[in-house]
Amino acid sequence: MPRIYRPSDVAQKYIGKTEKPQNSGFNDLEFERKMAQVGVQQGQAWCCYFAELVFKEALPDQFKELDRLFSGSTLTTYRNFLENDYEITMTPFADALVIFQHYKNGQPQITGHAGVVLEAINGWEFRDIEGNTTDGGSREGYIVAPQRRKVLAEVNNGLKVKGFIKIAK
Repeated sequence: MPRIYRPSDVAQKYIGKTEKPQNSGFNDLEFERKMAQVGVQQGQAWCCYFAELVFKEALPDQFKELDRLFSGSTLTTYRNFLENDYEITMTPFADALVIFQHYKNGQPQITGHAGVVLEAINGWEFRDIEGNTTDGGSREGYIVAPQRRKVLAEVNNGLKVKGFIKIAK
C-alpha cells in the first residue's frame, strides 16, 4: 500500500516555488514537470493544479479519483467534489482543500482560488498554502506561499470561502 502523507506537509515542501514571467513556466524544472503532469499549461492560472499535485502526492491511493475530480477551474473542482458526496463545511480544518470564489462589487464571479489548509486558528480564521499567490494574498500571483485567511460572511471585492473539502478518507 502506498505511503500516505498529510497534504499540509506535502504543500509545505513547495513553499517558495516561483513562476516565470507571463505564466511561461516555473523556475524549478522538477516542479514544472510535476505541474505539467497534473495538467497545467502555460498561461493558465495554477492554484487548483497546485492543490491537485499536493493531494495526489499525499494520497496516492486516491490518485484516479482525484484525477477525475480536480479541474483547472476551482469552481468546477468544488462542484465535482460536491456532486460526489465529499464532506464540505464552512469550518476550517487542517489538511482540507479550501475553495474560494472571487467577488466583484458584491457579485460572485466565475473565477476562484484554492489552497491547502495548514491549520485552523479558530472557527473563522485559518492558515493555508496557495499556489499562484503573492506575499499580499492575491489570487493572481507568482509563488507558492502561506497565507492567513478568514471565513467571511460577506465580501464585496475579493475572495470568499466557498467551502472546506475533506478529501482524505
